[in-house]
Amino acid sequence: MMQYFRKNVRWIMLIIVILFVVSCFAGYGMYTGGRGDGTGDYVVARIDGDRVMRSQVELEVGRMIQSMGLEQGVTSEDYPSLRSSVLDQLAIIKNLDKEVKERKITVTKDEIESTLSNIENSFPTRELFLQQMQAAGMDERKLRSSIEEQILRQKVFEEVTASASTDEQEKRTFYDTMKNFAFQRPEGFNVNVAHFATEESAAAARKSISGGQAWNTVMEAASADVLDYSPYESPILAPLDQLTGPLESLKDQPINKVTDVVKLADGDFLLALKRSKEAARTSSYDEVSADIEQMVLGQKRQGLQTNFLQELRNKADVQIVDDTIFSKPEAVPAIISDDAAAGGAETDEVPADALSEDAAVKTE
Repeated sequence: MMQYFRKNVRWIMLIIVILFVVSCFAGYGMYTGGRGDGTGDYVVARIDGDRVMRSQVELEVGRMIQSMGLEQGVTSEDYPSLRSSVLDQLAIIKNLDKEVKERKITVTKDEIESTLSNIENSFPTRELFLQQMQAAGMDERKLRSSIEEQILRQKVFEEVTASASTDEQEKRTFYDTMKNFAFQRPEGFNVNVAHFATEESAAAARKSISGGQAWNTVMEAASADVLDYSPYESPILAPLDQLTGPLESLKDQPINKVTDVVKLADGDFLLALKRSKEAARTSSYDEVSADIEQMVLGQKRQGLQTNFLQELRNKADVQIVDDTIFSKPEAVPAIISDDAAAGGAETDEVPADALSEDAAVKTE
């Protein structure tokens, strides 16, 4: 994993930037405010004349490692590339925000409130939502500001990728190339499923369906307690090899009969209606053409986004002040902790205590 990461770090980081700028509520993200008040803190680079502090870079390296799940695989030789990637991301974000102003992109209050509502509704309770905000160091004012910022950036990407298009020949070529890999349907069952917030509501819906009421009618009537469901006309494939644990009983369920209520987790109770048995086969082009269109367009949009991000990076005037932390170290570098970054004063000079083996910082 780390070998692949080391070879592809710049490309991977560009994709991470894309993921970051379209994210509205992540527990981690690019730090854009600058802490600049850490013990032994000092300027390591400048982006378009603005100072980038050592603590800022190290804080984001730590967040990047955590967000990518690389805590156990990172070695001292990886830190220079990670720091360089953080610097690239800061430069990209700075110029992305310039693009927002140059393109005169705006966001409405309704857009912000709608996104905030969607975020809150993605949590089981408002209390948990507020807890997560507090854990992320957010309040609703800061979150609204962050949402506005991210929507503005997303609109830039929408403009950049608006020219992406495809045609029938491209889609068929994609299908012919990928059909033996991406479009294999395993053996299983076509089923309708519904998730309920309470066992009582699931049981009531089961009773109604067993009594002859239509699946869609029952789901619409119970909509207040239905977390999600597949419409009767759009069953989903349940692969045979995935029907394990509480779902294993679905294997022997009669066709067109609704299952008993299955508890998947607290606040998640499942009903399923088996519609048909499906043999393993390759999906036809007509079955997946709509998905293929989105796949091809997605690839093209990603390419446009990546090129755009690289252009933003190229526009930035990045001046390295301390090259030693961005080149291969002779010793394992020390990450400046959040606690350490909370005290002390800024300086443009490389401090004497930063010249230790632990900090892995050297001057000419």
